[in-house]
Formats: sequence, structure tokens, C-alpha cells
Amino acid sequence: MSADAWYVGFDLGSQRHEVVICDQAGEPVRQFGMLRGQLGWKLLCEEVRAVVPPGTRVLYLVEAAQNFWQEVVHPLKTAGEEVYLLSPTKCSDLRKFYRKHTKTDPIDALATARVGYSDRRLVPVWVGTPQQESLRRLCRLSWKLSHEMRNHKRRIATQLEMILPGIGKVWRNRYCGSARLFYRRYLDPMRARRLGRKRLEAILRRRAWGKLSPQTMEKLWAVIENAPTLRFDRDDLLLEIQCELDGLEATEKRQQQLNERIDELYSEVDPARRLESVPGLGPVLAAAITSAIGDVSRWRNASRLVAASGLVPRKKASSGREKAHQPLTKQGDPHLRCWLYVAAEIARQYDPDLRAFYLRLTRRGTHHKAAICALGAKLLRRFYALLRDKVDYQITDQLQIQNAKKPIRASVHEVAERLLKDMPETAPSNKDHTANRTHPSTTRNSRHRAAGQLVPLIG
Repeated sequence: MSADAWYVGFDLGSQRHEVVICDQAGEPVRQFGMLRGQLGWKLLCEEVRAVVPPGTRVLYLVEAAQNFWQEVVHPLKTAGEEVYLLSPTKCSDLRKFYRKHTKTDPIDALATARVGYSDRRLVPVWVGTPQQESLRRLCRLSWKLSHEMRNHKRRIATQLEMILPGIGKVWRNRYCGSARLFYRRYLDPMRARRLGRKRLEAILRRRAWGKLSPQTMEKLWAVIENAPTLRFDRDDLLLEIQCELDGLEATEKRQQQLNERIDELYSEVDPARRLESVPGLGPVLAAAITSAIGDVSRWRNASRLVAASGLVPRKKASSGREKAHQPLTKQGDPHLRCWLYVAAEIARQYDPDLRAFYLRLTRRGTHHKAAICALGAKLLRRFYALLRDKVDYQITDQLQIQNAKKPIRASVHEVAERLLKDMPETAPSNKDHTANRTHPSTTRNSRHRAAGQLVPLIG
């Protein structure tokens, strides 16, 4: 931020945007309404040229409100202007002071412009290539579709348990082909009994390509015989379940098409597909994290990236003493935090280094979720090093895991236990709260993490 710059603040709306131009002293010079689209863009350029002296630095401050900010930010970035995308929380805090007695769109736009005077450490907005932007949006949409499918499955499971108690324990995958066929046609116990056990088994076995075990059929028939008597119209209940199944299958089909496009975009954004080298990470999750990180060169170091993810604890100090065990800031992209949490849950099952790190935290009394968040921050530092140095992920003691001739999770756990025994235990101090701290890391340590080496403390 510069004290000699002029600031342009926006209050975005669905019909039009309110714009306020402030001079170096923070005083409003021009206020006008900006229509959406090309007409508004032309008016903005004319007003800025008419008010701001030639050669003066102009900073545009836009609040990240819904999707309206993109139609303002993208043309400004294309024109080479200096644009800052502000957090709605930060803008709201300053607006509370100005609108204590009066609230208008110009006051909101003025408050947005004056955020630049109160916060001198704002980071310019980053807009990637069309492929990067598309990948980020599609990955978020795929994540939302996953939540929709989960909601469909939860509602279906609740209805099934009401009609046939215990049916959730019949199939290992309660939404396999044979299970869905049964839900659609033979969920009514009276109809299933009239059909008979042998004919029902033959139909389900044919749908399961002969993989329906006798134990599964035995459990299913016991559930049918134990069906309760309900004072509901069973046809209406079956219609309700069929509607949920139709919604589930339609969402699955859309997500499959979406994931195919995500895979294509991921190959264009990162031809080497670096994050797929991380054990357990599939193409969709690797593409999602890559899209959230964006161009790795825009981050000064790994600590800046971890701080932007919100996986760092808040700082609260008074009288020279810092209060320990603060909650996470949870600032930044919430989707990135979700993806890192899932990636940490998966990666600790395949990497003994990460497994040892997780065990060391939990054995000190750290809650499982807090340990996974710390592990997610650690993984994010490694992802940063992988993309920066353009190397693949390497696992410690990979040969021991391959030669163990045991399930991979058991082998990873054994190697992790050996790593814990070989590593001297370090007692946590007041300035190092292992349960919450996920920062900082030097550039040299980030390279070691990319190689899968264990470090004594978090990041």
C-alpha cells in the first residue's frame, strides 16, 4: 500500500454497483452508480480518468461478494490495474463504525475504499489462466455434488431402516447394483414374500453378476421376515425412495462427467500431475488441491500458503505473554481446508512418516481432529515444495513396506512405530504447542518434507 495512491471502493449489488473514489487523504472525491456489464465498465474508466491525475497510482478494492466481484476484477486485471480482493468479514468490521447511525450504499463503498488505509498489508488478487479458473470452479462443484449424494444416501438409509430394520447391514455396499434393484422393485415385504426366496435370489444374483453370496441372501431374507407392520401407504413410501434414488443416480452421472472434465483440465494445468504421486491421493483430490494453490510462485514461502488456508492457530497475547491452545483462524478458502483434511486422513494410512507424526500428537493427548488439521498443514507444506521444486513425492522406508508381505496399513504402522522409537521425544514448551501449531517452516525444511523425512516438531 502507498500513501500517495488513490483508492476506488465498490459496493457490489445485483442491479448495479456503487463506486466511491478517494484521494490520498482518504476523502471521497467522486461517487457514482455503475451499471453491470460493458456499460458500467466504460463508465468506470471515464470517471477514473476524469478525477484521478495522470500518472497517479490507483488501487481498486473489491469485496468478495457472491460472484459479482468477478465481473469487476477480471476486466481490471486484464487491463493491468492493481486490484485487491477483500474479505467480507474485514469489510463488515469497518462498516460497522461508519453505519452506526446511517447505512447507505455510498457509505459501504467508502468503507471498502478505506480498508486500504487501515490495512497496509493487503495482498493483490490473483487471477489464473482460464484453465486454472475452470479447474477451481469445477472442483468446488464436484465437492458440492458429493455432499448432495451424501444427503441423498442419508435420507434413503433412514427410510429403508424404517421399512426394513437391519437392511443396512445386509450388503457391504448398500448402494450396489443388486441393492438398488431390490430397493426399486422388492422393498415391499409382502411383494418379496409372494415372489419367494429362490426367485428373489436368482434375480438379485443375476443383477450382481453371480457375486451375491448365500450369507447376504440369508441376512436379506431374515430382514424381510422381520419387517414391521406400518400404517403407511407402502406405494407412497416406495415412490419417495425411488425419487431419492433417481436424484442420487442423476447426481452420480453428473459428477462422473464432471470428473472426466476435471481430469482433462488437471493435465493441462499440471502436465506432470505432481500431487498424484502422494500416496492415496486420486486425480480428483489432487486436482482440487492444485487448483486451490494455483500458481505456486505467488506464495513467498510455505508459511504464507498455510496461513492463507486457515490451518494456523490464532495469536492472542497480552503483557508479553502469549495464550496457548488457540483455535484455528479458518480464514481463506474453506474448500482447501476440507480437501486437506481428507488428504491427511488418507495419506497417514500410506506414509509411515505421517503416521508417526499423527501418533506422536495423539499420544500427547491431542484430539484426533486437531491432529488431522496439523497433519493437513504439514501436507500443505510438502505440496508447496513438490510444486515449487517440480519433484515427485517419496515415502520413507518404501522398500520395507513393499517387502513386509502384509496389508499396507499394518506395514505402515510398524514402520511408524520404529520411527517413533528412534526419534527422541521432545517435551512441548510454552512457545511450541504441538497440538495447534502448524507453522512456520524454512525453505530448507520444506524440501526435506517433500522427501518424506520426519521432523522433530510440526512444520
